[in-house]
Amino acid sequence: MTGKQLLPLSGVASVLLIAASFIVVGEPPDLNAPADEVVSFYTENDSSLQWGAALLALGAFFFMLFATTTASLLRRDPARGAIAAHFSFAGGILFAVGATIFAGLSFTAGDAVGDVGPGTLQTLHVLEMDMFFTVAVGTAAFLLGSGVGALKSGVLPRWLAWAAIVIGVIAITPLGFFGFLALGIWTLIVSVMLAVLEGRVLIWKKYM
Repeated sequence: MTGKQLLPLSGVASVLLIAASFIVVGEPPDLNAPADEVVSFYTENDSSLQWGAALLALGAFFFMLFATTTASLLRRDPARGAIAAHFSFAGGILFAVGATIFAGLSFTAGDAVGDVGPGTLQTLHVLEMDMFFTVAVGTAAFLLGSGVGALKSGVLPRWLAWAAIVIGVIAITPLGFFGFLALGIWTLIVSVMLAVLEGRVLIWKKYM
């Protein structure tokens, strides 16, 4: 496979890495859990939290590559998809920033658990559990930009474009967590589809 075929698969890599980060970390205490339960969790899972944070940060890196690929696709017809492409790319960057914020908080809590007091650790825990607006806005912007751009330019099937728009709206509602999960599914589908299409284009150019 060529680099042009592999680049769209950065979306698959991103989803797998982010999913792996949640699996490695496990189920954290509730937002209102008592301090002793929070300290116990971070003490017992300090290494897992740091590994999970690293996986999440790496997933954010690959998502930026996928967002770049998607925006480039939308820009193939500048007259129709330029503004949407810019908005989609900006959303991809914002999503990655939000993901790395979560990763940084998780890594810090796991690394500092033996060096800070329970109050500080609980503050880090609350931030890690509830500081989701950056990811939510990034998800919405990326999907809305991708969806509208795809509808205008026709670079993706219309059902995928409309799915992106619907999921993007959901991402900035109280159902935002489900929008985040749906983003993963959408990314997997589009990532594989773009890789296959790129392969077909290369084959066509080779024999024409």
